[in-house]
Amino acid sequence: MDPVHSTRTVLCPADNAVMPRCAVHFYFHNPDQQAGFMEFDILRNTFIQTLRTSLPLALATRMQMTAFTYGGLTAYIVDDPPLPPISKHTDDTRTVRRMIDADFAPSTQPPVIFGIPIQCNPLVGDPLVTLDVVYMADGVGIGLTFSHAVTDMGGVARFCVEWSRVARSHYTKSATEHKPCVLNNDRSWFWPCICAEPSPPTPPFVTHLEALATATDTCTHADSSNHSNELFESAETDSSAEPQAARSPIYRMSISAHGVAHIGSVRDAVCPGVSIPNLISAALWQCISVSSPHPTTYFAASLTARTHPTYADYWGNTSTMKYMHHATHQVSRMPCAELARVIQQNVVSFTPAEFAYIINQYTSESYLQKLQRFVENDKAPRVMVSNMSRLPFYETDFGFGRPAKVCCPLDVPHGMAAFFPRSRSGGIDIYLRVSDLVVQNVVNHELLKDHITVIVYE
Repeated sequence: MDPVHSTRTVLCPADNAVMPRCAVHFYFHNPDQQAGFMEFDILRNTFIQTLRTSLPLALATRMQMTAFTYGGLTAYIVDDPPLPPISKHTDDTRTVRRMIDADFAPSTQPPVIFGIPIQCNPLVGDPLVTLDVVYMADGVGIGLTFSHAVTDMGGVARFCVEWSRVARSHYTKSATEHKPCVLNNDRSWFWPCICAEPSPPTPPFVTHLEALATATDTCTHADSSNHSNELFESAETDSSAEPQAARSPIYRMSISAHGVAHIGSVRDAVCPGVSIPNLISAALWQCISVSSPHPTTYFAASLTARTHPTYADYWGNTSTMKYMHHATHQVSRMPCAELARVIQQNVVSFTPAEFAYIINQYTSESYLQKLQRFVENDKAPRVMVSNMSRLPFYETDFGFGRPAKVCCPLDVPHGMAAFFPRSRSGGIDIYLRVSDLVVQNVVNHELLKDHITVIVYE
């Protein structure tokens, strides 16, 4: 290997506390048994080629924390780095057709892809990116995982589209070979823009931090006999042991393109100007609040850097979350449209200065401690929404058509809701870890009940 050089990047410790890895699964259907369908050598070679040009940080050989306050990392990169783990598998027992018929239930997906989550912790030597390709009887599955220290889900989507564009020229034997483009996927570009922004004189985020700690303390010291355990936690008992807390499962709540269109018509009538995901988020917040015995419930929405011209060249998705809290009884009784307007205002009404302040607080050790306690507390009444439903995953085309399905295998904490594009024709898949009590509230909610299907997704 050539001599080592280093580069600075940004690992936000709070990001890793919530979601340490960014993973995505693609399934491409080949019902006609087309020859040369997504040959492995081309996939592998163009993957490495695109990594080297578009996201070289993922090829770092090791990382070291340099400054906790700013989430700083030094990435050590060699000019000829070793290849990341890239694996080829064959599974003739699985078919894309069966997965389509079962709406891609986890039991129908290849275990080699939908298996034990791959860890991507850069501080303990885990690989920063892994790729698994599985060849089935009638198609191909791709499992791709990046460390959150390298990029976020927005960056992953952009990378996949670029990778497929480069590979497509090889598969289709285009006269013009496409070279990978440099993408601003990693936060080493993003961080100087944030640090350059001034902080507001009276940052409202301080009160959110204080309330976050108060809510966590209240939940942590709640009487274990209180029925609050039912909201984010279930219990298993036997005659010889104390009740043991069981982690609630991840549910995939799916809304078809037709269902989204209907919710959009409701939105147009009751709260025009509010985004459809924010209206759905309001319904989720209500479903959590209606059964909560706690006096305060939390809502957090992802803030997107691209909404400001300063960050227009950054292709990542979300950069932080902005928290707010309301009295539980007010949330559960507030009309859904009114609550959606509150969420919409919270998400869009932030300045670059406030955004910079939140980022700086978000990467502080004090905030990380509060957030870790909050995330690890199964009883905290909250919903944290990361809206990725418009990311261009379905534009990934290696020359054989767009994917039949793109899945988002997130290991999310309690109350975390990840909105993901459902299909090529639209719709939303919501991955959410909550108790079955909350799920019952969701399927009976007036806005959602006729348009949502739910399966356990782990």
